[in-house]
Amino acid sequence: MDPHEERSEMEAPNRIRGRRWPRLTLAVAALAAAGVLAACGGDDDDSGDGGDTTGAAADTEPKDIYLNTYAQGIPYFDDWQAGATFQAEELGWSVEAEQGNTTPEQQVQQIENALATQPDAIMLTPIDEESLVPVLRTAQDQGVAVITIGAKTSDPESTITSFVARDNFDLGVTKADYINEQLGGEGKVGIIHGIRGLTFTEEQADAYEQTLADGIEVVDGPYTGGFSADLGLDATANLITANPDLDAIIFDNDDLAAGGVEALKNAGVNLDDIIVVGTDGGEAALDAVEAGEIDMTVNLCGFREGASGVDALNTFYTEGSVDERIVSDVEVFTTENAADLRAELDERIECN
Repeated sequence: MDPHEERSEMEAPNRIRGRRWPRLTLAVAALAAAGVLAACGGDDDDSGDGGDTTGAAADTEPKDIYLNTYAQGIPYFDDWQAGATFQAEELGWSVEAEQGNTTPEQQVQQIENALATQPDAIMLTPIDEESLVPVLRTAQDQGVAVITIGAKTSDPESTITSFVARDNFDLGVTKADYINEQLGGEGKVGIIHGIRGLTFTEEQADAYEQTLADGIEVVDGPYTGGFSADLGLDATANLITANPDLDAIIFDNDDLAAGGVEALKNAGVNLDDIIVVGTDGGEAALDAVEAGEIDMTVNLCGFREGASGVDALNTFYTEGSVDERIVSDVEVFTTENAADLRAELDERIECN
């Protein structure tokens, strides 16, 4: 089945080596040299699901923004917080940041507390896309702009101002296409998912199902309930115990994949004999790709997505409206291209 025939209303696949923005400032270059920036493509405006995008008259006063990421210590979320903070400070805005620690109830409570301080805007990645709906409706009713990064809510029209993310379905297609090519359309592939019901997870899962070749036997592995290396290790150990003949494993993200690599090593599996695919493209994952432990990852560039969220807010305030959806580009790293591509991007000092 051709996945592109199944999604006439979806975007064209992400621009893997897309349009780039101007060279970054020296301050961003310093962050890049420190490993904060991840290599990636630029962001394009696109109309899609979203909320009320009509603002009042142009407002150029400094803003107070509140950031809430999914969890601390996961490279993508650390990077988007860093990108948003950098861009906000460039505009002279103040920033307060917290992490939801993968706990929906905690994230809701944190946002309720933040609303009591009357911020101008909230930027967040939803942990649970349903439970946030009431508090974000309250935020919109109070005139607080809401930007979500990487995932939207279950009711975007009444809860968010704009949504910044890559196309998760296309992300899954890119990963599945790589597997098809590497295996020649035949083999046995395991899949280890993150959080059931999360847009990032479910849209990738749909893409895997629609894109993996008919000649590939799929072992649809567990939903781990998170994105940590420990969860990836346990899930992979169980998967390969029941299926020692796997030719490849697709992981929803690189933290799961890192744990999976450890499980494969513990089981005595030669990493040259199995293909490992992840997502996020943080520095540790790119090191693993260069070393041949992870065969392919898709860099989401959290730093650029966070900065783009602030750009969307700035557009909303200065122009009175903003596009409902900002689609991010991605960058594909494989064992074959990782060293050259990283050197190329470092030389250009670009993450955009």
